[in-house]
Amino acid sequence: MSLLKKHRKKLIAGLVILIVLVLIAIVGISAYVGSSLTEPPREPLTTNPKKAEGLAYENVSFRSYKDRTRLSGWWIPSEDAKLTIVFAHGYGKNREQNDVPILPLFKKFHQAGYNVLTFDFRGSGQSEGKRVTVGAKEQDDLLTAVRYAKSRASEPVVLYGISMGAATSLVTAPKAEVAGVIADSPFSDLKNYLETNLPVWSGLPNFPFTPVILQVTPPLTGLNPERVQPIEAIRRIDYPILMIHGKDDDAIPVTESMRLQKAAPRSELYVTENGGHVQSYKHDRKAYENKILSYLEDIR
Repeated sequence: MSLLKKHRKKLIAGLVILIVLVLIAIVGISAYVGSSLTEPPREPLTTNPKKAEGLAYENVSFRSYKDRTRLSGWWIPSEDAKLTIVFAHGYGKNREQNDVPILPLFKKFHQAGYNVLTFDFRGSGQSEGKRVTVGAKEQDDLLTAVRYAKSRASEPVVLYGISMGAATSLVTAPKAEVAGVIADSPFSDLKNYLETNLPVWSGLPNFPFTPVILQVTPPLTGLNPERVQPIEAIRRIDYPILMIHGKDDDAIPVTESMRLQKAAPRSELYVTENGGHVQSYKHDRKAYENKILSYLEDIR
């Protein structure tokens, strides 16, 4: 064998080894990132309804019906209640949703004569569970929360969700027998959303990492994007839905809610003139409250 042939053979072997190592590195990094994204830091509770807004409340817990994960929350009752609002928080948040912030709005619900159940999804706040699955298993949690709310009060239930919680509310609604849904800043389809926006969350280039992350994450973590398709679920909802979205949302574009509205002609999309994610209430509290309370009044 000539020296040139030996050199070429070594070069090819070296390239093969390099390619294999690069592939292993890509898969390893993708698995790490996918795992990390399902374990966001838990935000601790900083207050309670009594301390923050003078609302009487009860600490409650119940187990998600499929895997028995214990979920913790607050039940805020209203005398002679006309509706019950079940609140679903966003990714990496908890029952307080302090980036909105949500507790002042709960006081408005209470004053209008509505019960409120707010709880921590699995892997969040004070609930059990290690991972956040961005709606895949959270819909089981929310369905359990609805059943718990119905065990506490006979009034119709309305789902109110923020971001991940908004998408989860839309996916859960057709099987939850609720009277309405308020969805603030939802995505329309988790797989499509991640294919486009995962680099924002991962900090990695779209290619080659996004396709690999989407392949390795479901079996490792239970985050199955195929289970989270609000765009399909909303077609099965036959009552009016209120969606709210900031015009310049930098995390979930307003076009996501526009897609959902086209799929559900009876829905209303309230687009607010503000940037940032889930900042509509902060931007104009009065207008936000009026829009939601008017929607709830029509349901009663």
